[in-house]
Amino acid sequence: MADIVSMLEALNEQQREAVLENERPLLVLAGAGSGKTRVITTKIAYAVEKLGIPAYKILAVTFTNKAASEMKERVGVMLDGNSQVEDCTIRTFHSFGAWLLRRFGSEIGLASNFTIYDDDDSLSLLASCFPNYKKRELDPVMRKISYAKDRALRPSDNLSSLKVDGTFKRMYEAYEKKLRNIGNVDFADLIGRSIELLQEKPEVLDWVHRRFSMILVDEYQDSNAAQFNLLKLLAGQGCFICVVGDDDQSIYRFRGAEVQNILSFPELYAGTRIIKLEQNYRSTKHILDVANSVIQHNKGRHAKKLWTAKTKGSKPNLIYIQDEQDEALRVSNILLSDKKFNESAVLYRTNAQSVAFETVFKRLSIPYKVVGALQFYDREEVKDSLALLFLLTNEKDEVNFKRMINKPARGIGPGALDSILSFASQTDGSIFAMLRLAIAQNVLSAKAKSGASQFLRMFEHAQAMLGEGELVDCANFLIRESGLLDYYQEVDSQNSTGKVGNLEALVNALSSYDSSLEGLLLFLEQLSLDPTTLGREDPRDKEGVTLITMHNTKGLEFDRVFVAGLEEELFPGRANESDDDIEEERRIFYVAVTRARNELYLLCARARKIWGRTSFQHPSRFLDEVDSSLVNVQGIRPGSFDTSSYQGLSSLGEKRREHQQSSTSSWGSSGGSLIQKGFGSNAKTFAMKTVHSEGETGVLFPVGQRVYSESYGEGEVVNVRMNGDREVIEVRFSGGRKATFISKFAQLEKIGSE
Repeated sequence: MADIVSMLEALNEQQREAVLENERPLLVLAGAGSGKTRVITTKIAYAVEKLGIPAYKILAVTFTNKAASEMKERVGVMLDGNSQVEDCTIRTFHSFGAWLLRRFGSEIGLASNFTIYDDDDSLSLLASCFPNYKKRELDPVMRKISYAKDRALRPSDNLSSLKVDGTFKRMYEAYEKKLRNIGNVDFADLIGRSIELLQEKPEVLDWVHRRFSMILVDEYQDSNAAQFNLLKLLAGQGCFICVVGDDDQSIYRFRGAEVQNILSFPELYAGTRIIKLEQNYRSTKHILDVANSVIQHNKGRHAKKLWTAKTKGSKPNLIYIQDEQDEALRVSNILLSDKKFNESAVLYRTNAQSVAFETVFKRLSIPYKVVGALQFYDREEVKDSLALLFLLTNEKDEVNFKRMINKPARGIGPGALDSILSFASQTDGSIFAMLRLAIAQNVLSAKAKSGASQFLRMFEHAQAMLGEGELVDCANFLIRESGLLDYYQEVDSQNSTGKVGNLEALVNALSSYDSSLEGLLLFLEQLSLDPTTLGREDPRDKEGVTLITMHNTKGLEFDRVFVAGLEEELFPGRANESDDDIEEERRIFYVAVTRARNELYLLCARARKIWGRTSFQHPSRFLDEVDSSLVNVQGIRPGSFDTSSYQGLSSLGEKRREHQQSSTSSWGSSGGSLIQKGFGSNAKTFAMKTVHSEGETGVLFPVGQRVYSESYGEGEVVNVRMNGDREVIEVRFSGGRKATFISKFAQLEKIGSE
């Protein structure tokens, strides 16, 4: 028998109140590190042992299989000896949906032996509906379909909120029709078709209401619209409902999560009692002071303030550093001072930021593990780019040729590829010689011939560039002209994956090597000889410093946390402009900070390499929201130093590189790209176009001047400053987006001027 009295005595006052409240709808606002899992598991044990509620009438729902397993295990320990423990339904939302559909799916024409399609299966099904489209063209459509389903939107519904056209609606309808004809479901259907079942079959809904008299939901702040609707259906009259979550930790809006679900809970369920768990058992007071000072600036939140009995400890450190390499070196020095690698974590906003840390940690023999993502050089977009570089150094590299000849699609299918490779015996295996013969002898279709010709011209141009221009320029050229940039920009726009940022980071890594074939060979050789970059082992199985994105840290904690990249347009990101976007970014900062138990380091760089060039950064607005008395400040805040004197740091003993461009690039400030469009007659298309001559004097773009950019549209110059002897302008474009340019390099047209 469970010792309920001892369980309750082990709780603090607010936790105990949450366990004992079983009459009114209950919203438990559980701050970071406040012991919410203990509350939920104790509440289940209390309901079974003290209230006499049969375990099979309790439904507990969470968001990950790991959390569900942990919850079930804890309840099992608490109810040790109680034979009912296995009857308690503790599942994820999707697992519950599958369970319900297996039982009652036949009521809506779904056989119990249905298969659940994963993302690849779903995409293949969509492709079978539209054979004239390439999979890569349909991938964003499939993602949008999944997003629609997460929003509880069916093809027959008004889809205007998705900002799609009639073509998408027809594709969605065709996909859904074929999926239903086959008799299978995709992942989102586990929620959507459960809703359909409960809405269309009142007898099933009645069974559910009779079955479950208590419903508990964990991590409610992460629920989407479909899950919100499902929960409303599940909680019938007389059912006790309790949701646990923290609106300040709602950070998955890009996946469809709606923070409004937890904010509006008291309005939806009349008589709701709100209990706040504000005592934090994880972090020191100094760390919580920083977290509280920032999150209080959000308007869309339930008021709360974390506190702790852990009053000892040092203040967090706010460190201003030179660039991303200095950032990695500074972190390395701290780690090497006590070698507490396993208790330390580096948190960053995007996966691309890991490359500097991975590179420096490897050179300094600091053990590390990358959690939640592939190691940098094993990511698809990076491997694609590397395949082009390998082929550039060895024209007999058939493996990488096969990988990239039709990626992105350029009309060269299996038949055309076989025709090209059939010339191998005549060309001694030279890929480029094979291409020339295949083109000359007209063995390819018109479309394949065009694609092969473009591919060949691209490499001939790149080979010429390799001996003359910068290595980063050559890499930029290949990434652009191969179509990889456009391809992964489309992927990013649909799924916020940060793949373009990884391409950018690869170019940055190349900038440390000599601008020659030998330099490229050295880079590729070092990469090939380092087994840790080949993805042969799961980084989670290794010990060492944890490298992890902020999104992937939910539920984790570390003795020491480094929060990297606290700069505007990196964190918050350049694409986050609306009030809702900024509030979400602020919540991400809050989550990152509250992962730390004892030590917290906040890092802000003065400059970062963006596509191989140096971009001068501005501190994140979130640092401005931290009272200076709450942190120990080290270094000079960006903006208070002479940028014209910046030359970059030496690369761990490597040759110091002077940056040819030492001011903010259009990419670094607002998402533009130094990779220019165009290919063919102009041999300098890989370089920045010079619009204004060196001889021009005076202000080229005065404040108030209207300008036009092919990348951003119309805008107005709002600020002019000098960076050494260079004029730097800031332009505000329509929609509020800002970008910074060097005037003499700016690809801008004046509007309304002679």
